[in-house]
Amino acid sequence: MNNLELSKPQRQSILGVAVIFFSNLRKAFNFFLAVVFVNLGTKFRILSLGLEEWAYILSAVFLVISYLQFLKFTFYIKGDNFVIEKGVLSQEKINVPFARIQTVNTHQNIIQRILGVVGLKIDTAGSIQNEIQIPALSKKHAQQLREYLMERKYELKEEGEVLAEEESSQESADSALGSLKIDAKPILELSIKDLLLVGLTQNHFRSGLFLFAIVNGYVWQFEDFLLKPFESYLEETAESFLAQWIILLPVAVLLFLIISVLASLAGTALTHFQFKFFLGQDGMRMSSGLLSKNTFNVPFGKIQYFKWESNPLRALIGFYTLRIKQAGTEAINDRKLISIPGIKAKSLINVLERQYPDRKKFAYQSFQVNSLLFIQLAIWLGAVPTLAALALNFFVAEIIWLYPLVFIYLALVLFFSYRYFLAYKVKVNPDFILIKRGWVFPTTLLIPNYKLQNISLKQSVFQKRRAVASLQLYTAAGGESVSHLPFHEALELYNYLLYCIESSKLKWM
Repeated sequence: MNNLELSKPQRQSILGVAVIFFSNLRKAFNFFLAVVFVNLGTKFRILSLGLEEWAYILSAVFLVISYLQFLKFTFYIKGDNFVIEKGVLSQEKINVPFARIQTVNTHQNIIQRILGVVGLKIDTAGSIQNEIQIPALSKKHAQQLREYLMERKYELKEEGEVLAEEESSQESADSALGSLKIDAKPILELSIKDLLLVGLTQNHFRSGLFLFAIVNGYVWQFEDFLLKPFESYLEETAESFLAQWIILLPVAVLLFLIISVLASLAGTALTHFQFKFFLGQDGMRMSSGLLSKNTFNVPFGKIQYFKWESNPLRALIGFYTLRIKQAGTEAINDRKLISIPGIKAKSLINVLERQYPDRKKFAYQSFQVNSLLFIQLAIWLGAVPTLAALALNFFVAEIIWLYPLVFIYLALVLFFSYRYFLAYKVKVNPDFILIKRGWVFPTTLLIPNYKLQNISLKQSVFQKRRAVASLQLYTAAGGESVSHLPFHEALELYNYLLYCIESSKLKWM
């Protein structure tokens, strides 16, 4: 694809009409279900036309609208900008400078996969939403357009950096990024067995609550329509349900657990099916998805730091979750989380060696957090809930067997708080800061010092009394904290990291 081909407005694949049509139809169906059908049900009639007749009419109307949206959607190159024009009644023109483009990713939902087309998403610096989405391109056209946009981005970047004295330190990195090479063979793939293990070791409680929130939202939204047929039965059995709550509660808990595990397995399969992770000279690429297939491209320059974590179940099978923090607002990172859901220690080390080959070039200096961390955890998670439970049990309704449970809980909190305190480590060398925290749910962060944009030193009233301070580290991917260091060590680390930020000639992007 050359500049001449893109100098004139182009349209998507004609199959884009179908993609746009089904997108419009889905939005209309949600509105119709929530507003019209719930209120009128099967008695729905307007202008003597019933549900089926109006379904045909509205489908025809949406087909015409979708075709007009297809005709009005064009894209082209103008100067150093990628331009998209769209809109039927209200025209919209978006200009995105090549220099602002961060990544160009592909997306395929189930309709796009059936039709054999690809959606293209172009993300720009600092945007919370995708600036440009092209719903339907042929796979070849999408790949050519992606490569062209990234090539133009780096051509302009190199032209703009010719003057800078930083050219020498960044020249090799820029040329590597400009070559846009990704290894053809994935460095990591997740099999069906791996996905099953990842799904079984997910946070099932969170999956269950998330599913409950969705179902509960729909039930309340359509309460009158869904529950009306069962009103008489619910009224008759309400008292018996309340009388048998001791029996029903364990059943409900077991049912919740089973549904939560199934939700975790389903979510893992839908999100990470055929997961592949590639490394190359220009960055990383990940592709996965069952019904909706997504491909994410992350240039090395946009990667800010790595964060890997585990849990007791995942530790049994030797899996970690690797999260790749990229430049952008916290909203962007939450919405476009780039992560490897299951990676073995050997593969993790391999990725770290490829991304940060010099991370062990210099020795690390270790910092141990103050025991105030343990004291605060013990008080807020242990002593306060224990005293509250004892007070309620004594003044409201005394249950003798509750006392040993409360003290067992306190002992467990003290034990886990102490282990958390011991596991909290901070290590620093001239190039990196390594933060380890957590015992049951261990988390490790590896942040290149030159990726830090700012650092602050904080002290609460309690910390001042114990000569303790905390550090807040700010990167383009968000903030991370280092809590409860002895004040003189926190100040030493603060000054050293500030020196690293000010003296480094490497670029954070």
